[in-house]
Amino acid sequence: MATELEGNEQLQKFIALLSDLNHECAETFATGKIEILHKMNGTIREMYAIQHGGKEEAYTAIEEDAQAIYKNFNAIVAMLKSNENGTFDKATNNAVKTFLQNIFDADLRILAAYGLV
Repeated sequence: MATELEGNEQLQKFIALLSDLNHECAETFATGKIEILHKMNGTIREMYAIQHGGKEEAYTAIEEDAQAIYKNFNAIVAMLKSNENGTFDKATNNAVKTFLQNIFDADLRILAAYGLV
């Protein structure tokens, strides 16, 4: 993908958010702290706004992986909201880990598409 980063502040911000998301996923895996999901929510919302505000190939070419990030995060939120007792059973924990792994993998594919990994 031919992507011109120099002078493209929105794309630079989007890539910085991808990096932030990568670190947030890794931190969640390492610590198990679901509080990090609040930070991830903000990061993903910003990414969505930038991606859907731009019409450049740099955004349209990564649509499938971006949708994987958005949909998997929405699935995590839905699971957490449906958890009535505030504790996670093994199945819920495994599902959240799977959704996080899907987000992490999609994030890396986008970074690779931009030639950054």
